Amino acid sequence: MQLNPAEIKGKVTTIVKEAGNILEKYFSSGVYTSHSKGGVDFATEADDAIDAFLRNRLRSAFPETQFLTEETAPDDYSSFEQAENVWIIDPIDGTTNFSRRDPHCCISVAFASKAEVILGIVYAPMEGKLYVAEKNDGSASLNGHTLAVSKTDSLSVAVIQTDWPWSMEGRQIIYKKLQGVFGNVRSVKMKGSAALDLANLAAGGIDGYFITGAYPWDIAAAALFVEKAGGKLTTFDGGPWNIFSSEILATNGILHEQVIELLNKS
Repeated sequence: MQLNPAEIKGKVTTIVKEAGNILEKYFSSGVYTSHSKGGVDFATEADDAIDAFLRNRLRSAFPETQFLTEETAPDDYSSFEQAENVWIIDPIDGTTNFSRRDPHCCISVAFASKAEVILGIVYAPMEGKLYVAEKNDGSASLNGHTLAVSKTDSLSVAVIQTDWPWSMEGRQIIYKKLQGVFGNVRSVKMKGSAALDLANLAAGGIDGYFITGAYPWDIAAAALFVEKAGGKLTTFDGGPWNIFSSEILATNGILHEQVIELLNKS
């Protein structure tokens, strides 16, 4: 039986804030170990500690649930796409930023059933930002204030964000896509946290975001913010998208078709 997001939101928010306290302590001390995950990807002691804390606390509060987390996911996690009552967790989205004492990083927690997110929470404690959205509620919020995407209707003043995937193949794809974007928009930014980039899009801070090589834990919670704030989500060519898609294009909706054209120029 699917849990009611309205009934669990308060408790989950409290647990995520507690996890945020752990993140702040590691960030303030700067004392932790790191380990390679292959290639240029890595994790820190803080990632592992927050991941374990969230799994333990959420399992205790909601025992009939499953977990898909960045630090514990199997190589093949495709079965989770049809699973019910799944917590999708990124203990630190923006680990590179965290490791360089950049406060632009966050904890992302989504609760999903059959690839549909019904509750999303993103918490950036060092920036004092708590984003929350519930599928059946009317809106997404930042610190209690309703989110709405921008009304930007011209590429010439648009601000677009992307980031470099961990894989070299993915980086080549982004590099090629950028060729069609750079000369047609006001600014292109890279800030190192997919969850916060999408949340910022939902808040109207940017007008579009695209990435390939995405994982569900990177984008699940924040994609719900975009949806509830009036934005649009597809693949690069405008096809159907869900949280298990490896690429995502998110915009304010107004510019969506124009950005698709730019991405497919190369």
